[in-house]
Amino acid sequence: MAIIKAIKRGAIIIVFAATSLSAQDIAPEESTSGESENPSESTPIGQPIAPTNPDDGSVRLGLGGIAPIFTLGRRFGLSTSLTGGYDDNVNLTPTGSPSWYASPSAVFTYQFGNPRLAMDLVTGAGITYYFSHPGGRNYDPDIYLHLSLVYKASERLTFDVSAFAAYQAQPDVTSALSANRRLGNFFRSADNISANYRWTPRFSTVTNYTFSALEYQNSTASSNDRLENHLGEHVRYLLFPTTTATAGYGINITHYQTAGNNPISQTLTAGLDQTFGPHLIGTFQGGLQLRSGQTSPYIDAGLRYSFNSANVIWTNTYSIEESGTGAGSGRETFRTNLLLNYRFTARISANLAVSYQNGTGAQGADTGFNGGVAGGTEKVFDVSAEVRYAITHSLAVNAGYRHTESDRGSTSAIASQGFNYTRNRYFAGLTYRF
Repeated sequence: MAIIKAIKRGAIIIVFAATSLSAQDIAPEESTSGESENPSESTPIGQPIAPTNPDDGSVRLGLGGIAPIFTLGRRFGLSTSLTGGYDDNVNLTPTGSPSWYASPSAVFTYQFGNPRLAMDLVTGAGITYYFSHPGGRNYDPDIYLHLSLVYKASERLTFDVSAFAAYQAQPDVTSALSANRRLGNFFRSADNISANYRWTPRFSTVTNYTFSALEYQNSTASSNDRLENHLGEHVRYLLFPTTTATAGYGINITHYQTAGNNPISQTLTAGLDQTFGPHLIGTFQGGLQLRSGQTSPYIDAGLRYSFNSANVIWTNTYSIEESGTGAGSGRETFRTNLLLNYRFTARISANLAVSYQNGTGAQGADTGFNGGVAGGTEKVFDVSAEVRYAITHSLAVNAGYRHTESDRGSTSAIASQGFNYTRNRYFAGLTYRF
């Protein structure tokens, strides 16, 4: 298909670029430097590596993660896990479709960093097998890859490349690059390249291009298949040693594969990047978004805290997103994602992940697939909690609970056809790190 071919070409280009850059920078004269890399306003943070859900290992793309680190050296990681539990609504239907399940998976990580090149690679694969075969479906695939690379071409110019691709069945409620309902297996990808140029010690510009794709294997959901091309330009000015002012413009063109609809979105923003201390940083961008006859405020804000045994990531957005109806209509959506990791002792740790979104479409919008309309309100809430105990340096056990619910309102056309649902998952498992 067109999306698969486009992603294959992009993947070849990115892998070739990463290989070429790595070959240039592992030369002795570049890698022998022991200097520490101090972050500056002209150094891009990079696309973070996405964390995963503890109940099945699927990616939570909207939560972010850890950026590549310069002068890290070379590190490899390999882990396998086996998670099992009880899911009271596998197919995400109003009446529920319960089943016990088992989910084996494996994850490979590679990190590399020297004074000019920093790279993180995470790839994982697994399946979730359902013993009761709800709806005639006995397993879900879960395969993903996330590459993040930052390359300092010169003292002034820095390139940032990221590539993400996944093939899965369960929806990702943390990201707009997924429907909130289960619509069968689907492929998604988001690839970004940006160039950061520091014109003066205080002033810099960032030019970026992002290509995204979403494609469902089920023909009944194919009207939701789309390609997105985003081009943006940002200017940054260092007001104070810990404060950077930003302003930007972005244009996004979405192409629906079956409907042939091409909505165009333009965004104007201004904001601040603030370092509150050695462990806490924050970002804020606010402005206006224009999309094919719709106008909406635009907000993108986040906080990141990391200190000793605690790590917190909190992201918030308010913008016009694709409505998920396949009609090409937009929906104003508030989305927030919170991730908290805490280590109580050397052996005991816990994590909490909370996601919430509230989307409202324009009334009288076109009818989309599944008989739904873009109008009306949809609320989605997802929370998971996990406790982990390290038996040895390599072996750990975990147990947790996850709750998800979707409410599209009792008076909406979608809800009248029974598309609201709740799901509870209880799980436990083992993880072994080589």
